Amino acid sequence: MKVIKKIRSYSWCFRNLLSSIYFNFHYLPFSQALKLPILLYKPKFRALKGSIEIVGVVKFGMIQLGCNTVSIYPNSGIMLELRGKIIFKGRCSIGNNSYISTREQSEIVFGDDFISSTTLRLVCYDRIEFGNRVLVGWDCMFTDTDFHKITREDGTESKGYGPITIGDDTWIANGCRFLKNTTLPNKIIVAACSVVSGNINAPEKSIIGSKPHVSVLANGRWLNRIDDQITYCH
Repeated sequence: MKVIKKIRSYSWCFRNLLSSIYFNFHYLPFSQALKLPILLYKPKFRALKGSIEIVGVVKFGMIQLGCNTVSIYPNSGIMLELRGKIIFKGRCSIGNNSYISTREQSEIVFGDDFISSTTLRLVCYDRIEFGNRVLVGWDCMFTDTDFHKITREDGTESKGYGPITIGDDTWIANGCRFLKNTTLPNKIIVAACSVVSGNINAPEKSIIGSKPHVSVLANGRWLNRIDDQITYCH
């Protein structure tokens, strides 16, 4: 019975099994690819260049991209435009209606147990790094580039891009936007619809929001992913 339940839990991946097989053997060493650690659902490939690295123990289905997790968003899988390097340090789940776009010589690092429920937009032209146990809510975007420079009156120009670093045990609520040159400490909750930019100087176990980046509640609150289930009473 346990085997049957496990097969049913992965039944969604059989629809695109050939795409998953191709993707694994395209990017991973043969010994890793045989285990099919990366499973894709409804993938659309705009570019399959660059490289992918899995750090640590490799297991079947440890990385799931595009699976239908939230029904109110389109069940459109994931769009991949890959030209840089992606590093997975453990389990990773990115839900439906998501998009990853990377430039040559860019790098995305996913820490262990990364979860994004749906409609994630990752635009990496420099470097984006997520710590361990990061949870990203619906409809969030991370972009480390402005796609343009700003010219100043004195003739100097802005750089136009810079890294994004997200700390461990972070919960990012729905509708947030992370811009270039952003550093977020560990154990932070980011309030819904926040625009986050710069070095966020908040103590751990805080809730932060926009206008400006202030600690809304700095009283020891954070998301404990081990025990975060709500019990609803009627």
